[in-house]
Amino acid sequence: MQVCNDIIKMIETYGSTVTITKGNESYKRKAFIQPLKSKSDALSDMTVTMSGFRNTSTYLYIGLPDVDFNRIDDAKIESNGKEYVVHTSEIFEFCDKALYVWAVLKPKKDMRSDDFETD
Repeated sequence: MQVCNDIIKMIETYGSTVTITKGNESYKRKAFIQPLKSKSDALSDMTVTMSGFRNTSTYLYIGLPDVDFNRIDDAKIESNGKEYVVHTSEIFEFCDKALYVWAVLKPKKDMRSDDFETD
């Protein structure tokens, strides 16, 4: 299907180079990483905790579907000198074909144990 090929080509052509690291293995891919805003946090990326203020920014990752973050524990993503960890991710499929992977990222330096919900 042409639309699938067009989206993959767009990611490969216009995406930024990212490095995905798991343990001692790392590989480069093309992806888009952009700030992710919701209506509730549109005015501020800061939250108050007992230890003071901290950045609660989140980022949207759109990349090629050959990377399934649900199967890569503790993956680190580096792009433009910034490091991120994956909060959640899914592979988007269209007409039974994996089209792209999207993920919500958090800056690695801002990680705290209370950043993630527990099941």
